[in-house]
Amino acid sequence: MANEDINLSEQESNLVLQNSSRNVADLALQLKPQDGVRTDVVLQQIEGIQRMKSKSETWSTTPGIIYPKHISLEQASSEYTGQYKARICRGGKRLVDLTGGMGIDFSFMSPIFEKSVYVEQNEELTKLAEHNFQSLGLKNFEVVHGDAEEYISNMTEHVDCIMIDPARRSESGRKTVLLGDCTPDIRRMHDIMIEKSDMVIVKLSPMFDISEALEQLPSICEIHVLSVAGECKELLLVLNRDGMNLPRNLIKVKAVNIDKDSNIQMFIFTPTDERNSLCKYSITPKTYLYEPNASILKSGAFRTVAQRFSISKLHANTHLYTSDDLIEDFPGKVYEVTSWSTFAPYDLHILLRNVKKANIKTRNFPMSVERLRAKLKIGDGGDIYIFATTLSDGKKVILRCKKVY
Repeated sequence: MANEDINLSEQESNLVLQNSSRNVADLALQLKPQDGVRTDVVLQQIEGIQRMKSKSETWSTTPGIIYPKHISLEQASSEYTGQYKARICRGGKRLVDLTGGMGIDFSFMSPIFEKSVYVEQNEELTKLAEHNFQSLGLKNFEVVHGDAEEYISNMTEHVDCIMIDPARRSESGRKTVLLGDCTPDIRRMHDIMIEKSDMVIVKLSPMFDISEALEQLPSICEIHVLSVAGECKELLLVLNRDGMNLPRNLIKVKAVNIDKDSNIQMFIFTPTDERNSLCKYSITPKTYLYEPNASILKSGAFRTVAQRFSISKLHANTHLYTSDDLIEDFPGKVYEVTSWSTFAPYDLHILLRNVKKANIKTRNFPMSVERLRAKLKIGDGGDIYIFATTLSDGKKVILRCKKVY
């Protein structure tokens, strides 16, 4: 969208409204040129509305929102994760978001502060943000077109919270997984951010290595591994001056899953907890099978979760757990094991007799889901769950299950 004019004409607005649920690719072929209508802008807005529906109900249902290009939408946070960040920072007098982007995080964090500042180096995004924040009814905010490092260097007022979400793509467009490859370089900005704020929240991709972050950012006091509806979305690092004196093995790791009703399930542990936890192993599967949520798997709480819930692991490298008694508050998915067998052809024939389709998962198993599905000649879907895995004695087995929750 041209920087000089972000507003839609009445004709363009009507076209967006009339076609908001249409397939964008099909519409691009059918939409005829009209005087005063920028068809590329219309298509961009329709695509934005459709993408935003899966990210934020508040944004997607607010009249007057104008959407940026695809890449900014792809990198934008969701309403769930924006609200969670507001929960972490708890509000105060002043918030500064140094890498504002689309502005979804800012829109949910800003209302709990007396004043908030959005900083973004992309001029088009700053214009869109100012327009959209007004449409959302935000108050007492300032939009700054500028560089994050330059802004914080010139900042004279101490603030309650700094939010920073460094770009995770190289100049060639490839995704990066190292802190040093992010823009801006938060390692270089670390000391000044800690000096000028009570708290810094760093948002990273879940692909980042937690241990690398611990080594390179000395003021980390908490790590939040954030999932939404079972999918790991973000790694949040909370930094403050107290973190400088906190031993790395005592940093709290919070494995969080938010369901579609905004309920929060949280599992908290420290590296010391994980190292010292006693983990039992089961030679055979018991009545129930437990699959930890994505945040627990990413955070590495493999032994802690076993001890905390008094369940047994199937194998040191098989992150599945089992018990005879049902654990009703387990942070993940729970299945009832109806039967199981070895991988021998006759055993498989008995186990899977009359099974036409099933949901198949492999864990610590030398075969992909696709190859296993082809071998078993089973379609996808249905109420049956098949786990192919390895037991503590190295035996390869197939578990037939039904989902409890």
